[in-house]
Amino acid sequence: MIADERYGSMVREAFQKTANILHDFPGRGTEPLLGAARLIADSMEVGGKLLLCGNGGSAADCQHLAAEFVCRLSPMRYRRALPAIALTTDTSFLTAFCNDYGFKDIFLRQIQALGRPGDVLMGISTSGKSENVAEAIMGANMMGLSTIALTRNGGAIGTLADVSIEVGSDETAILQNVHLAVEHVLCALVEEMLFGRNEALPNGE
Repeated sequence: MIADERYGSMVREAFQKTANILHDFPGRGTEPLLGAARLIADSMEVGGKLLLCGNGGSAADCQHLAAEFVCRLSPMRYRRALPAIALTTDTSFLTAFCNDYGFKDIFLRQIQALGRPGDVLMGISTSGKSENVAEAIMGANMMGLSTIALTRNGGAIGTLADVSIEVGSDETAILQNVHLAVEHVLCALVEEMLFGRNEALPNGE
């Protein structure tokens, strides 16, 4: 019984930590989140695309967010596909490049191949200092892409990007929880900026 109480306390504490960060985020996070959404919407409106990069759990976030842009976020909105590419999913390229050159420029190389001026790169890093994400952001800046960092407070990559969305926690798991919530709101904002209420549900539903 004592063990059950201890585990129950762990559950409540874990959820409360994330809830506290989510509660506080809009106070300082709304402005950069809106700025990031506007960069993406403005790019997509004129034919640009979103490229995403990150490592580990952040790589999974890249794939998740790209899927929501290409498919859709909400079943309540019927819209055209939006161009987003996760630079974390091509295992043939990733293993070939790491084997031949190393890990540092793994995202930069893809940006050099796929990025165009006017596109947007979003780099996600819970550590705030992922070297390959930093290289990608710096390279994208030089190529004329707009850049967004999604990171922790004071993350070094935030100083490199045009817009930095920063989450106030030092715990990776909590950062990932909040990053996912931020990503969902980001996608919803871009949809609203591009389509508003103009895209009806199919078959009048």
